[in-house]
Amino acid sequence: MLKHYYSLSFALLFSALFIIGAVVIPLHAATPVDINSATQKELEAIKGISPATAKKIIAKRPYKSVSELSRAGLTAKTITAIKPFVKVSKGNAAGLAATATKTTTDFTKATGDLTTAAKSASSAAAKLAPGTKVNINTADQSLLEKLPEIGPVAAKAIIEGRPYNKIEDVMKIKGIKEMTFNAIKDYITVK
Repeated sequence: MLKHYYSLSFALLFSALFIIGAVVIPLHAATPVDINSATQKELEAIKGISPATAKKIIAKRPYKSVSELSRAGLTAKTITAIKPFVKVSKGNAAGLAATATKTTTDFTKATGDLTTAAKSASSAAAKLAPGTKVNINTADQSLLEKLPEIGPVAAKAIIEGRPYNKIEDVMKIKGIKEMTFNAIKDYITVK
């Protein structure tokens, strides 16, 4: 009987420690994370925040309140669950805007600026005089790069694919399909 008493006491003590450890320790150990300045890793450390969600939170900065996390796709239930672990900086709007600008700049550098690439492609076409036709059988690489949506790699591929009997033959080149062809067809010739 005494053995049973000790086993029961140990089980109760273990259960109490487990409950205290599971409930109290995270509440004391966790310092609220500022959603306007936290790194992706800091956001991912919050239960319920996946890497993809952390990226969305960062992309939608700045926030004026925790409830604005819905802009990043968090459900009301998730927002309620993470509220004890997050905070919103009380800094001025300029500070929040600077954080947002830095994040946007970092993101742009990391992924490449596709907008600039698109503008370069359209401005390259503008560099050609009106009515100019580029002979894809004889043009050098720099002239081919002036065509819309044609960069150094595509220009080299066009040169390597010579000769062409008709302008549509350029679509046999890897990376030059109908959409790219439609962008260049008015600028190219094979004669």
